[in-house]
Amino acid sequence: MLSGSFIMRLFAALALISVYLLFVAANPVLTQMTDGAETTPEGKIITLDDNGKTTALQVNETFLLKLGESYDWNITIDDQTIVSRVVNVLVVKGAQGIYRANKPGSATLTAAGDPICRKTTPPCQAPSVLFKLNIVVTGSPTATYTPRTPAFESILSISMMFAALLFRRKKLN
Repeated sequence: MLSGSFIMRLFAALALISVYLLFVAANPVLTQMTDGAETTPEGKIITLDDNGKTTALQVNETFLLKLGESYDWNITIDDQTIVSRVVNVLVVKGAQGIYRANKPGSATLTAAGDPICRKTTPPCQAPSVLFKLNIVVTGSPTATYTPRTPAFESILSISMMFAALLFRRKKLN
């Protein structure tokens, strides 16, 4: 027969594994290197190094805009029918959002960054930064985007089942 302390340790280990899997599976900005280009599972990562460049996307392709946390960024896109921000998506610190190519065409993403130190007392005199990215979208405008089921929902369900089993075990003892 298994001892109560062994079962508690087993549940604790399973809970830790579930939390770990939650962060690994649900993190949209885990990067991998492919042919020297930094990408996410969903698309490219655009950084300050891409200032003034042109990037090519296919319809429904996404990119993470990660300009850093040293500036307070104000992002504008001149034609949001071509490229727009994906709403209700949590991104890592220092990122300004995930953007999707909606239909073929060209758009310009502009980001004006004011140094964070300007909010201190007394404010600093550091200059603002202007970031500009030209985006060219190609591909079929009839392509449909199929959202992926978030993996964290499955992991959360598994975690809740373990918690219920733990509660039941404690209640029986």
